[in-house]
Amino acid sequence: MPRRVPLGQSWRWISGGWRLVMRKPLTWIVFTLITWTFVSAAAVHPIVFALVGVFLPVLLAGWFKACVNAEAGRSIPVTMLFDGFRSSVRDLAAIGGVNMMTNLVLMLVMLALGGDLLTQALREPESLSAEQATALRDRMSVALVIVAGFGLPMALAAWFAPAGVTLDGQRGLEALLASLRAILRNALAFGLYVTMLVCFAMGLVTLLTIAGVPRVPAMEIAFWLLMPLLVTSVYVSYRDIYPLPAAPGDTPVSEAPSDVP
Repeated sequence: MPRRVPLGQSWRWISGGWRLVMRKPLTWIVFTLITWTFVSAAAVHPIVFALVGVFLPVLLAGWFKACVNAEAGRSIPVTMLFDGFRSSVRDLAAIGGVNMMTNLVLMLVMLALGGDLLTQALREPESLSAEQATALRDRMSVALVIVAGFGLPMALAAWFAPAGVTLDGQRGLEALLASLRAILRNALAFGLYVTMLVCFAMGLVTLLTIAGVPRVPAMEIAFWLLMPLLVTSVYVSYRDIYPLPAAPGDTPVSEAPSDVP
């Protein structure tokens, strides 16, 4: 059962993640470059894209195992990034598969509701009449409600799921449900945590655009720059909500206070 944590823990998740990043900065840089290469391969072909989406949680398992070693002060071999392929591949890939299929269905729903008007808007937006633009807006409003209603719960379910499989041996469906339950139980803290991450990302994008980087590449660069902090803070927040039994003398990176009712 996930515990409920105070609102202030959202900052501790980020600061705890940052401390983990600073313990092994070169390791996280290497992990980020390898992960970026893995994800970039998705642009080669739609089938490759699908495979990358399915196996990305398997790669994230290596990140979370590295977080355990970083917290304990142990070394992190580069090969640890691929530890997820040695165990729990089925459950981790199932998480990726369910997430990918959900996103695919939602995309098809948007395309079906948008119809020819959406295709026309994507190809020649200036060719839409005022009536067509209004009709398309109405259709997209319905589509966005459907996407939010089904896509957001799926995103929340997938957030902690790879960590649950990797760190606590949960099965795929169990991990998805546990992740959703943990976030709903800590909705305020999680919402503030995500807001702070988005603010950091927007700040990086602003700095990069000021430096002359086009906005779309700036957003991609900002994401990858924040990747180590994102994963380590997910690890810290997961362990805060699902703590291990404390051992004498342990000092968690998150410095989490005791549970609140």
